[in-house]
Amino acid sequence: MGKPILETEATVNNQDSVKKFKNKKGKPHLDRKKSKQILKEKRARLMIKNLPFKVTESKIQEHFGKYGEITGVDILKRPDGKLVGCAFVQFKLVQFAKQAQHYTNNQPFLGRNINVDFAVAKDKFKKDKKKNEKIAADKIKQEEEENKDVVEIKDEEDELLEQSQEQSEDEEIIEEDDEEVLEDPNEKKSFQSHDVNEGRTVFIKNVPFDATNEDVKQCMSQFGRIFYALVCRDKFTEHSKGTAFVKFVDKEDAERALKAGTELTLHGTILDCHAAIDRNELKNKEKAQKEQKSKPKDSRNLYLVKEGVILAGTPAAEGVSASDMAKRLQIEQYKTQMLRNLNTFVAKDRLVVHNLPATWDDRKLKILFEKHGGKGAVVREARIMRNMRALDAKGIGESKQFGFVAFTSHQHALTALRSLNNNPNVFSTQKRPIITFSIESKAALKAKIKRQEKSKLKNPKSKDFDPTLVNAQQGNHEQMQIDQPEVQRYAGVTAKAGTVQKMRSRYKLSQQVKIHTETLKKEKQNKKMAKKSLSERKKDFIKQPKQKINKKNQEDNFSKMVNNYKKKLIDGLGGAKKKGGNWYNDDN
Repeated sequence: MGKPILETEATVNNQDSVKKFKNKKGKPHLDRKKSKQILKEKRARLMIKNLPFKVTESKIQEHFGKYGEITGVDILKRPDGKLVGCAFVQFKLVQFAKQAQHYTNNQPFLGRNINVDFAVAKDKFKKDKKKNEKIAADKIKQEEEENKDVVEIKDEEDELLEQSQEQSEDEEIIEEDDEEVLEDPNEKKSFQSHDVNEGRTVFIKNVPFDATNEDVKQCMSQFGRIFYALVCRDKFTEHSKGTAFVKFVDKEDAERALKAGTELTLHGTILDCHAAIDRNELKNKEKAQKEQKSKPKDSRNLYLVKEGVILAGTPAAEGVSASDMAKRLQIEQYKTQMLRNLNTFVAKDRLVVHNLPATWDDRKLKILFEKHGGKGAVVREARIMRNMRALDAKGIGESKQFGFVAFTSHQHALTALRSLNNNPNVFSTQKRPIITFSIESKAALKAKIKRQEKSKLKNPKSKDFDPTLVNAQQGNHEQMQIDQPEVQRYAGVTAKAGTVQKMRSRYKLSQQVKIHTETLKKEKQNKKMAKKSLSERKKDFIKQPKQKINKKNQEDNFSKMVNNYKKKLIDGLGGAKKKGGNWYNDDN
């Protein structure tokens, strides 16, 4: 196994890293951080036994290197240089060592099945060896004593078998029990702790992954004395599962820990405490959950659709009238059509009743179903549907001859259906009750529940009454009344009683219409003017300057002709004045 860890490490390290004081064995203590690191590395060390004598370091590294990085291989040898058949393999991480131990233990390597296990300190190995030797010696003594007891029990068994013919059935059962005990007397059952039933063990969820047993113990010790605190770890990777068990000395301390709630934290994470469950109970619970998952779920209660259906040719169909059978067929078709919508479901505690007498009211219907609902049946709704367009003298609508009945429990509703459906003694033999489970809409049901919750909050007689909500609504209503302006009354010609007023003669309506249209135009113009500023209105009244005429091009022929014609006219006028004649008499 080599030298102890502390001794070898002390000789290798510098003198600065060794403290001046010594331990009980006279060996110097290591620095705390370095000793922790060494222990952490030693956890990833495997011991391989039953190795073949032709093994080498390269072959070991090749065989175990595929499971993770190896930092060292040490093959044990005798003083004469011969191999012992054992070796140590040091991995970098514990996870690599776990995987290598899992996949190579009792597996062939170079023609031999090797034994792979985690390396143990030398002093601990010696203690375990002595302990195993003691257990083996005790086991041999116990086997010798049990063999003597078996011989004596077998003799008693033969006597009991001879007397079994004359004894009663109770004694035969006892003999069978004795035979079962004698089947395998050397068999030993594995010990299982059932201290969970004492109520002192707490199961903690949401434990930080970096938390250790000491961290959990220190955190939970605020509630009382603790036997142990154990963080649950994965079998192969040794990573924390995020859960832990804590056993208290006193039951009262465990109960106080369970009541801690969100106040209990560890490394900034809120711990979730639960009462620990026995292993057998947990297995039964998991088994029941698996069975439930394997069964198909019927969230819409579709199995209740066929409840109460009358099939032709069965004893239940005897005496049923043709009209009732046709009506039942029509109801079944309606149910299948409604259930095509996935937002509908079959109510477990609400029934639909058809073929009700026209003279029945809600009270009679409620009494009937309370009587046939079984012991303790409570009807929370009994309502006959009525046509409110056809009212009688009392203001009650004409009955549609069907209604709804709702119970507080499904069992009472089922009992009432099976008792009243197709019963010829209730209404009449030709018109029997047709009862089915009601088909409801999820959206309508949610809206109804919201309305009920709101009404409870506003009802002073309800347990859920919220006066602040009512006061707030009243305050808002009063504020709305204050903020609203006063409504102006209608302004017009007031009529006086006892006088005849001729509207057409006194007020010509055609003229009134013209006057009204003119006033509307003026109002419209005033609004337009009001929108414009003073400067804009001034611009509307300022005359725009005349545009300058562009000079014409002299090369234009038409302008030349006009100019020549003007000259001729001017010249003609001047010549006529001189000669005393007219310009148009000019010979030129």
